[in-house]
Amino acid sequence: MRFMWALLLLAIATAAGAQERTIAHMEGCLVWSRDGNIAARNECSRPIALMYMDFDVQQTVKAELAPGARFTSDSVWGQTIGFMFTACPLGYRPSVRFGLENKEAIGVSLYNCVAAEPTS
Repeated sequence: MRFMWALLLLAIATAAGAQERTIAHMEGCLVWSRDGNIAARNECSRPIALMYMDFDVQQTVKAELAPGARFTSDSVWGQTIGFMFTACPLGYRPSVRFGLENKEAIGVSLYNCVAAEPTS
């Protein structure tokens, strides 16, 4: 049932942004450490826009990771109830809002990446 709900959320998000160009996420580029602080390294040759949220703190952290760069959170493995993240090419954002209401869809990678709005 949860999977069907996640698919429905993805379909709604996709329909809402149907005119936006989407590309695949880059989660496979991240290699996560399993000791100490929760951390990941970008193993791909393209920069990544990472969004991260520890469920205990519930604040979004954004990071740009160049190839080979490392992201380290303040969270420690085994001392948090969990976390979620998205990984898109630099200049892109997840196709679903990065918030707890989309935790299940994000947790099973049911998002694409869409062009980020320019900042001014």
